[in-house]
Amino acid sequence: MKHRNMGYRLGLVAALLASGYGATAVAQVTGLEIGGHEANFGVHPVAPGFLPDPMNVTITSGGDLDARSLNIGPGCKGWVTRRPDAIIQLSAVSRHLRFYVTPAEGRPDTTLIINAANGSWRCNDDSWNTLSPTVDINNAPAGQYDVWVGSYHQGEHVQGVLHVTEIATNHP
Repeated sequence: MKHRNMGYRLGLVAALLASGYGATAVAQVTGLEIGGHEANFGVHPVAPGFLPDPMNVTITSGGDLDARSLNIGPGCKGWVTRRPDAIIQLSAVSRHLRFYVTPAEGRPDTTLIINAANGSWRCNDDSWNTLSPTVDINNAPAGQYDVWVGSYHQGEHVQGVLHVTEIATNHP
């Protein structure tokens, strides 16, 4: 009886492994990829107290998905790609984590969408009397932050910088 039971267990384990059970998977919430290992402009590990602060990621905004149609939360708008523009991997809790975007030139309108480490969605369009977005997360939990920089206007692609900071006086 032990041999048959052992064979059953091995068969079950093999079936689960073959199905991908327990593997890291990319979830798609209404078309956005979350929890993956690839981003348009890289994966960036950070630890609280990181230097230099802010951490800067050169990006280009925009995509073919209208964030308003994704029903991920109030204020979530702009045109984005399926894949995040940046993945920020925070190694420990940060007392204050701020994400903001500045354009390379001019005053184009960008948006910001973040799937935080706890699974919540944070979005912003305009902040600090500018057309640049800012998202603040107090007591930011350790984990992965998937970040999309959107263009407010369809077909627009804005060259700019995504900034990640723990310094409250840093903003657009």
